[in-house]
Amino acid sequence: MKPIAKFAVAAAAVMALTAQAADTTPAPAPTYWGGSTWHDPDRGFLWYASPKPPKSDKPEQQPRVKKAYQQLTNKELGAEIERLLALAVEKQSPEAVKEYLFLQQYAMDRASSFSDVFRRTVWTTPELDYSLRSRPTNAMALASYDQQRDGKKATASDQLAKTHGMFFFFRGNCTYCHQLAPILKMYQRQYGVEVFPVSLDGGTIAAFPNAKLDNGMSQNFNVSTVPAVFLADKRSGRIQPVGYGVMSLDELVNRVYVLTSTQPGQEY
Repeated sequence: MKPIAKFAVAAAAVMALTAQAADTTPAPAPTYWGGSTWHDPDRGFLWYASPKPPKSDKPEQQPRVKKAYQQLTNKELGAEIERLLALAVEKQSPEAVKEYLFLQQYAMDRASSFSDVFRRTVWTTPELDYSLRSRPTNAMALASYDQQRDGKKATASDQLAKTHGMFFFFRGNCTYCHQLAPILKMYQRQYGVEVFPVSLDGGTIAAFPNAKLDNGMSQNFNVSTVPAVFLADKRSGRIQPVGYGVMSLDELVNRVYVLTSTQPGQEY
């Protein structure tokens, strides 16, 4: 083979290898100016690229997953009822109203079921039955309870006659004082508790014609309203307010019993 032919063959081989190497070289990343609006409609016309959408600072809201009614907690159930009610009022459509009513009906059934379980639990657990610990609710038991309690109240006032007395502060021009005076007189006669009437203005009262004029005692008792009744322990000198204003005889007896024979929260 001639030298010229050998050189041509070698050159052809080198060019083939170079072309093969060029084919394996990765293509450069596309640039704005290397693209075309015909192949990339979002590229923009000439050098005017389309503006990028603004980034939102708010996190993307996840799609709301609707739970079955039975899976809702009480708090979630209440919130869902409020939501469906607002939606039904806004849309005014039968479908929205039905969805709200179905959920409301479920909530009422759920509450009714709890109420039934509640009463069954109380029936079978005497420690939780309030009627057994305090005032009964049964009509027959209630009559017996009231009878026993009336006896305790009368006994308490009878026993106070030996150790206690009552101060009655009034004014001669006080209508309510004149209404309360006969009741106190009746209490004194029935239970033997002595009543000491004290007139703040020097006025008289028919039920207690021998009332004493206030000599500063009302200030010691902080009397600002009349009629006022105080219970005094003759042994210790302890003074305890019984009440202000008009009271019936039964109310007076009950207050004396509660204040002298029970503790706060007992028989309440």
